Amino acid sequence: MKKNILTLSLLFMCLVGFSQEIKIKDDVVSIDGKECLKISGDVNNVSISDLDGNEIIFLKYIHNSRYGSLYNKITFLDKKLSFTSKSYIFTKKLLIKKLLADKTLNECKLDPDKVEKFVLKFDENVETD
Repeated sequence: MKKNILTLSLLFMCLVGFSQEIKIKDDVVSIDGKECLKISGDVNNVSISDLDGNEIIFLKYIHNSRYGSLYNKITFLDKKLSFTSKSYIFTKKLLIKKLLADKTLNECKLDPDKVEKFVLKFDENVETD
């Protein structure tokens, strides 16, 4: 019994140890305590910029369209790639979390080679239905 508890405890600590802490405060995104990105915009239109102020991602919430009641459109501005998602509504924090998990966001920078894969993975082509 003690062996099982110890094993489960070690497994849990390993899982917690590899997760990254994401905080958004005063329009600054911090990852593991390090300032990484800036956020600006309003409730429906969110710009994510690097610390130099270069806009890299645009997140748009689209309500009551002919494609459904709510969906997201995320655009990677440097790559001129975008995707839409209806079943998986991305919040600011969730988008950053997914970018980190897929290693598309690494060292506070977007990996241009992984952006296209990220778009292909999450695109639902909502606007082409």
